[in-house]
Amino acid sequence: MLSDLTVELFGKSLSRTVIYAGFLINLIAVFVFYAVIALPAYPGWNMQEAYAAVLGFSPRIIFGSLAGYLSSNLLNNWLFIRMKNSDSAFSRSFIARALGSSALAHIVDSGVFETVAFLGVLPFREFLMQAIFAYILGMGLELLLSPLEAAIEKKLSRSL
Repeated sequence: MLSDLTVELFGKSLSRTVIYAGFLINLIAVFVFYAVIALPAYPGWNMQEAYAAVLGFSPRIIFGSLAGYLSSNLLNNWLFIRMKNSDSAFSRSFIARALGSSALAHIVDSGVFETVAFLGVLPFREFLMQAIFAYILGMGLELLLSPLEAAIEKKLSRSL
């Protein structure tokens, strides 16, 4: 949603900068988590193993998450701009562009993340069901929040 609002209100260049900044922040967070896990525990702190279990994601999950984030957000923006500049109904409706571009971007996000993180780790049927569930959940949230997204876009576009 934020990507759609950013590209709609501020353009492709700023939106791409926000995507790269988000990617960099996530990458820095990964390094910080690993550094904190590697440091010796504070005396009396008995939960270092639990802390490491929660924040010590497997490299496949981290790489899958970062790759899914970057590829899906860049695709979402590219599709959104193409729809906005087209001669179709998408050019006249922000919410149609937002949902249309997100429908394809969520496929890429779920597909890239699930493939990198879980293909070969989970049985194929479970892998496929998890990927489908991730897509449905992402699009479900997008649909559920689309009236709020449209209201934010309308209010901000009037004030900019």
